[in-house]
Amino acid sequence: MKRLLACAALLLVAAGPPPVRQAAPAAPPLKAGSIPAGDAPGARDATALPRYADAILLESKASAFDEIALPNAKLERRPDKVDAHNNDLYLPPEPLTVEGRLTRMSYLLPAGRSALEVVRGYQQAVKEAGGSVLFECSRDDCGGSGVTSGRSGGSKTGLVHMLYPYDMIAGPWTECVLQEDRSAQRYTLLDLPKGGGKAAVLVWNVGDVSAGSNCKAWVGRLVALVVTVETAAREQRMETIAASAVGQGLEREGRVALYAIQFDTAKAEIKPESQAQLAELVSFLRGAPATKVLVVGHTDNQAGVDYNLDLSRRRAQAVTAALTGSGIAAARLVPQGVGMAAPLASNATEEGRAKNRRVELVKVN
Repeated sequence: MKRLLACAALLLVAAGPPPVRQAAPAAPPLKAGSIPAGDAPGARDATALPRYADAILLESKASAFDEIALPNAKLERRPDKVDAHNNDLYLPPEPLTVEGRLTRMSYLLPAGRSALEVVRGYQQAVKEAGGSVLFECSRDDCGGSGVTSGRSGGSKTGLVHMLYPYDMIAGPWTECVLQEDRSAQRYTLLDLPKGGGKAAVLVWNVGDVSAGSNCKAWVGRLVALVVTVETAAREQRMETIAASAVGQGLEREGRVALYAIQFDTAKAEIKPESQAQLAELVSFLRGAPATKVLVVGHTDNQAGVDYNLDLSRRRAQAVTAALTGSGIAAARLVPQGVGMAAPLASNATEEGRAKNRRVELVKVN
């Protein structure tokens, strides 16, 4: 990986653009339709792959551990299937599903470069560092749609829909980059050196805009979407807290956060791997028969306020039911859902959201 970073200059092949420089200075918040003067505030490059020289980072989204299906062959129509926005669904026969530290980055590339030159630069940097090219394609040869954007509906999906799903589009630049048409796409899938993970690079020109669009300044500009999945172990967040530690936490702080009680996304059914933590709670409550507690459900901010409030309430009720089912008197347990109202960290990152999704016991007496 160190060698890969040292090869940043190899992104500058063929036409020989100026040397790789440091990240562009942060630009003020974008106005709809404007070309940014520098990197978006708070955006960060992934460590696994250098940026193309003089590119401007429009947006970045990172998760400490996640999975993604990466295009690794020509997309094919899935008969009689559409996505949530009524696009005909196109996928590779067997997508490459990988997991690890996932980062999505979007760049505005300098004028005068071509999609081919940019893709070749990324490929050469990875190969010189010991990695390899797993797949590449261009235009219609990639399958699916090579011109519709991530915000399309009623058409057909393409590479961009796999790499940047509609529900992830959030930045102010996306009106002009992922809502308008695209042209001349090129794509490559890369195997990072020394088992470091995978990277996907999709480059295109912003195409025609509608008559009333304020995105005319973007027409013809080159944009790159870079997705990296770095090999990383999943952070262990399912620490089972022993009965004695539960009691100590309640005495010391009046509450204790329980991350080992797990639920699937958007569901309130307790997952089987939570049983060890529930057993410790039962042990504590049996050993402290006079103690009454609130069982409080917390969520992140990834849905509406009312939805999260209801979800957190149902999760708290599920934990309470599990405890009463093990012989703890219902009068000692008060289920309470607070949704996203009491975060422990910023919801701007996956790390923060993971910290906010929890069940807490709060001491009543």
